[in-house]
Amino acid sequence: MPKKILEKDIQERFLDNLLTQSDEVANSSVAVYQKLVYMRYHEVIKNSFPLFIDIIDEETLVSSIKAFMKNTPETPFVWQMANDYRKFVKKNKLFDDKKYIYELLYYDWIEIELYMKEYKEKKQKKFSFKNSYTLSKSARIKRFKYDLINKEFISKRENFLVIYYDFQTDDIVYREINPIIYYVLKNLNKKQTIGKVLKKICKQNDIDFKEAKEALESPLKELLFNKVFI
Repeated sequence: MPKKILEKDIQERFLDNLLTQSDEVANSSVAVYQKLVYMRYHEVIKNSFPLFIDIIDEETLVSSIKAFMKNTPETPFVWQMANDYRKFVKKNKLFDDKKYIYELLYYDWIEIELYMKEYKEKKQKKFSFKNSYTLSKSARIKRFKYDLINKEFISKRENFLVIYYDFQTDDIVYREINPIIYYVLKNLNKKQTIGKVLKKICKQNDIDFKEAKEALESPLKELLFNKVFI
């Protein structure tokens, strides 16, 4: 048997021993290490997903973590392990009976991702519908199916959020926006002015462009000031 295959086989059997709950393992020294490994995973997930932890029952949580442990996280960074867990449970449909959990995990995770990134200070532009912009690396936009912004986790209500790092307060801000602003931000690109992006959206949805332009100028200026787009 080739060395790499043998090493992989040994690693898999070792991990299986760590995760099994047999009496043989429970009475061995492996049980100590088993508990330490599990507690490490549990600690990361608990600290990363506070809203999720508040609503998930312990038995389901334990089962999902043990399943996740069998699929070793790809990232070498502990803080990114939470995102691997988030993607794992969604890919394997572990919570398909409560699909709002997938959105809730994203809602929790994105705060960590935005907070952990490093940002370079860039010269602030003035707002003009004649300028072109792109969504900042310090911001995310998301269309949710559940009313997470109001902490109604299982209530279905389509809502549009912009989530961004606030450079003045060093906090992550969750802010609900109207659908037009969402689609404007989603379609920002350097090849078109923001005015042309808005005009196209208005035409597609039979909205008066002049009225939309007047109504959106103030909130868009504020979002630019907060570096949601640059």
